[in-house]
Amino acid sequence: MVSFAFDSEHEEFRKTLESFSTRVLLPGYRDRAATTDFPFDIYKKLGDLGILGIGLPEEFGGTGDEDPILLGLATETLAYGDVNMASAPVQIGLVGSQLTLCTPEVQARYLPPLIAGEETIAIALTEPGSGSDASALTTTANPVDGGWLLTGEKTAISWAMNATVALVYAREPGSTRSTGVSCFVVPLDSDGVTTSHMPGMGCLPIGWGSIKLDGAFVPSSHLVGEYGRGFQSVMAHFDFSRAALGLMCIGAAKQSLEEARIYSEQRETFGNTLSSYQSIAFELAEHATYLEGARWMCYRALWLRQTGQPHTSLASMSKWWPPLVAKNAIEFAMRVHGNLGYSTELPLQQRYRDVMAYLVADGTSEIQKRIISKDIYTRGTVSL
Repeated sequence: MVSFAFDSEHEEFRKTLESFSTRVLLPGYRDRAATTDFPFDIYKKLGDLGILGIGLPEEFGGTGDEDPILLGLATETLAYGDVNMASAPVQIGLVGSQLTLCTPEVQARYLPPLIAGEETIAIALTEPGSGSDASALTTTANPVDGGWLLTGEKTAISWAMNATVALVYAREPGSTRSTGVSCFVVPLDSDGVTTSHMPGMGCLPIGWGSIKLDGAFVPSSHLVGEYGRGFQSVMAHFDFSRAALGLMCIGAAKQSLEEARIYSEQRETFGNTLSSYQSIAFELAEHATYLEGARWMCYRALWLRQTGQPHTSLASMSKWWPPLVAKNAIEFAMRVHGNLGYSTELPLQQRYRDVMAYLVADGTSEIQKRIISKDIYTRGTVSL
């Protein structure tokens, strides 16, 4: 028999996070989101709650085995209060999974403060000339005695302005596409490394920026995993992070719809509340329906991941459709509030701009559709 219920441990965790999200995150979201300052105080609280160690080694403060469902619940629930801080478990899940492939010394140096919410680490994959075509990266890793010299530029990097180190993806000179790409742990205060801010229309606290490398030396001990196989490693983890990002956007949209519901029951026009008009009530019903459908698609992708089944297509579906559904729902909530929805007095306009980023970030809709369609034709069926 099919069950859509979370187990008791997951449900207890969700309730704890829901309380934290509404009490601690939501009241200050609008102000935090309007500044480029990274809220390390909030980040540390996430670490204290154990949210940043989901699926990472227990010896360093993590929860142990990978738990995609728990990660999805965390991002969705945190996003009720602050969609930017909700991205932290996803980012750390990606980074931490790569760090577990490093030497014991590197793991011991970076995993504990990452899980405790004391340091941040960026993922430097995207480049100015490649964008969503990540395998076309041109940053090179030239072998030298004791390590490599990295040269190139990374752009649109989350956490670039607040991170201690970055996981930099670079290729062996002469290699092409996904072959010959390795991942390196690069301290951002190293000689030959410079960072610059790239202000966006949203996600300001995340510290979006560029990282330039001009012959930056990386010792052999800072190689992540196997030499020349860094691209395959990170792509495998994007499959569950994409579904978690979809849930993050849905969480922000659900909070926005809830605010629209409350306002529509209080605001009167022409002697009636807004909720009494079908034009409002029916559209609220439509967006609630779309969000519910998108939500369970994301959780199915995470469930497939957890049970070891193929989930690449569903993960890509979870990345392109839920952010779009969420963006449309938030836009509706803004319209329900009229001029207040557009004003900076309420957090709706901020959520709209923050969620908009995920129509592009971590793979555009077009890239996700390309992955889905390729899988459909390879399998010879549209059924998953």
